[in-house]
Amino acid sequence: MTTEDKADHHRLDKWLWHARFFKTRSLATAAINGGKVHLNAERVKPAHRVRIGDRINLSLQGIVGEFAVPQIL
Repeated sequence: MTTEDKADHHRLDKWLWHARFFKTRSLATAAINGGKVHLNAERVKPAHRVRIGDRINLSLQGIVGEFAVPQIL
């Protein structure tokens, strides 16, 4: 994997933590494993790569939101 490849994507759990949806990566991982997070309408693992333009469906405390990944943090 080149430096350019690393610059255009992150792990899903890490991205959710950096975007401040979850206070820790552990909480982000638990939410992903619990089925509260979907990437492009599919259930994925915490290590799945997030790319610009991906759609994230997130359910937090009963509120459902859909977000587009504008850029990698």
